[in-house]
Amino acid sequence: MKEILKKWGKELWIAQEQEYGGKILVIKQNHNTSQHFHKDKKETIYCFKGQVDIILRDRIVTLKEGEDITLLPSTVHRIIGKKHSILFEVSTPQLEDVVRINEDNPLH
Repeated sequence: MKEILKKWGKELWIAQEQEYGGKILVIKQNHNTSQHFHKDKKETIYCFKGQVDIILRDRIVTLKEGEDITLLPSTVHRIIGKKHSILFEVSTPQLEDVVRINEDNPLH
């Protein structure tokens, strides 16, 4: 397992296989990821614990415990921790496919 510490929490890479990838994302309350997209990666994000807002170009999707969202390639998004949250991410195998658009923190 690979652990990557972030300002907003951490990523735990639990699977990086030829056919699929899997991560656990730990998002701190009142912290957020960068605004970004993936050129090729398709991902499903499941909220195991907590609550997050997924900021898309045209809407905000709130994920509560037990809810999920699937993001297609090229979908611009940012994740904001409304509570301390644990997310499961299952995706196509391109785990390093990230194009960052904006690193600014909209919460501060």
